[in-house]
Amino acid sequence: MAIPLSNGLRALFSVLGCLMVATLIYTIYVDGFPFRRDLLTPWMAATLVDFYINIIALAAWITYKESNFITATVWIVLLICSGSIATCAYIFIQLLKLSPEESLQDPLYHVLLRHENKYVI
Repeated sequence: MAIPLSNGLRALFSVLGCLMVATLIYTIYVDGFPFRRDLLTPWMAATLVDFYINIIALAAWITYKESNFITATVWIVLLICSGSIATCAYIFIQLLKLSPEESLQDPLYHVLLRHENKYVI
């Protein structure tokens, strides 16, 4: 029996999130906190601009996907504070929310787009 794509994606995003947490912990342990004047270089500025452009794109997607403004706002704040850790967590949670039918069909389609019954009470 073939493993559904959704299981592979869940594993991928959980591993990526854990890898980023481990990288962050290691870097803080080895080099200390990043809020030092000697790190403020043009490359750091370019990296931050790149990061926040990604945050804007992800925030637009999360705002589109989430039905609740408060939930979307919380996720956007988490994206700003923890970057790819929150991104991987959000995608992993969206993959867990898929029904068995959605998991077998096209999980990426169902994760990227909102559900049809989003506004049904």
